[in-house]
Amino acid sequence: MNKRFFLRGAFALVLSSLAMAQGVLAAPTATVPLQVSPERATTMAVWEPAQVRGVVLFSSGHGSWPERYDGVLTAWRDAGFAVVAPLHVDSVKYPEREKFSMQQGFGERLADMKAASGYVAARWPGVPVAAGGHSYGTLISLALGGAMADMAPLRDPSVIAVIGYSSPGRIPGLVTPTTYASVAVPVLIVTGDQDLVPGFVSDAKDHLYPVETAPAGGKVALVLTGGGHNLIGSDTDVSYARARDVGTAFLQAEVLGNANAAKVLAADDSEAERWIRR
Repeated sequence: MNKRFFLRGAFALVLSSLAMAQGVLAAPTATVPLQVSPERATTMAVWEPAQVRGVVLFSSGHGSWPERYDGVLTAWRDAGFAVVAPLHVDSVKYPEREKFSMQQGFGERLADMKAASGYVAARWPGVPVAAGGHSYGTLISLALGGAMADMAPLRDPSVIAVIGYSSPGRIPGLVTPTTYASVAVPVLIVTGDQDLVPGFVSDAKDHLYPVETAPAGGKVALVLTGGGHNLIGSDTDVSYARARDVGTAFLQAEVLGNANAAKVLAADDSEAERWIRR
């Protein structure tokens, strides 16, 4: 791992500020053991439809956990996607969280997603795969789609699209002008004009950086009026339903080739939302 990405303490401070302490009751289809390496195992929540048409590898926000996003992940399941979401070592629900530093947690997240991808390939061979995430998890999902090639070869060749809710923004020492230059798949970033992390992310526009700096072609961002950083972590957010539904439409359009779903992504700007397409 390129050490320059961890030269500044801002990385730890920003991402730790994204942790979410409260959750909602949730019910994935199953929770299965996931062997990440010879030294470590975790659990993985699985949302599985009766007929699996596609798969989403999902990475939660820093400090959070998969069931936190049950409403959105259930909507994806109902649209025909199996969703697999490992419990990361930085989660407040991970039993040995204190044993891992922020730097170690980054590498372990990538290892989690590699193991999850292997699980998917074995269980649903040949099924198209997307990566998704929230906040820190968006950075991880973008890495699976080709980002951070200047740091290491993190691309998962099975991933054909990325859906991200918010992003960590412009983290000094981690996110550089070339971080997203190697993104190789269609991307949708959904954020809000109130998507702030007090003391760390003071400009909501920073969450658009992946779309603004990735190669043009299939890169889309949606900014929802009033939407905050907890956009999909709680159905009390003013923009929750729209964020959920647009993300679902993106997966249906890009992964399953659904023309009607693609029309959702062609909406015009309004007082409630603004679109960026490149």
